[in-house]
Amino acid sequence: MNAQLDTQETEVQDLCEEIGDILQAAFDLLIGRRDRQYADAIEPLDAERDTLEQESASIGEARRNLERLLPAKAREAQRAADALLLAGKHEEATAKLTEAKDAANAPAAMTERQREISARIEAIEREKKTIARRIFETWYADAQHVIRTTEHGLFVTLLNGVEDSMIDFQTRTGTTSPNGLTGGLFHSGHVAGLTAPERSDEYRSAGRWYGGRVR
Repeated sequence: MNAQLDTQETEVQDLCEEIGDILQAAFDLLIGRRDRQYADAIEPLDAERDTLEQESASIGEARRNLERLLPAKAREAQRAADALLLAGKHEEATAKLTEAKDAANAPAAMTERQREISARIEAIEREKKTIARRIFETWYADAQHVIRTTEHGLFVTLLNGVEDSMIDFQTRTGTTSPNGLTGGLFHSGHVAGLTAPERSDEYRSAGRWYGGRVR
């Protein structure tokens, strides 16, 4: 008899552990899938952003170096153009001055490219936020489905079912209260005792989620 009771107790403990494992697995699945989907979706955007940031940094360094050299390059180009003019090579002199002018305009073009890069990086961050919202909404619907299924299992199937079964057991065994109020096998304390006591983590969490919602 004792061996049979021990076996039954072990079965109950195993069932409790299995329920806990299922809930943990459901949580891990929901969180893991959400985070993987987001990471996969933004991976190419992050790669593009990194490339753009490296390009912008390179442009910035090149622009600063060029700006330091431009005055000397302009003087050198002017001297070369003057020499070409004195030699009667007007076209070559004009080309030399045009080359110097293009070099002088290069920093402005570099700055414009950096502005384009900054604008694209901002657009990337907006795209990432859009992706995050889309993934969150899909994930939220999945989480809601899992949680509400679990709620139904706990409150309707298990808690309501156990309460109904206590009443049924009391009736079938003839252990009801003679006056219908006290003295029976089953009383209100049994219902309250099924769930975690006040000031427990479970009680506080239930108050957080259900407080004020029950009518």
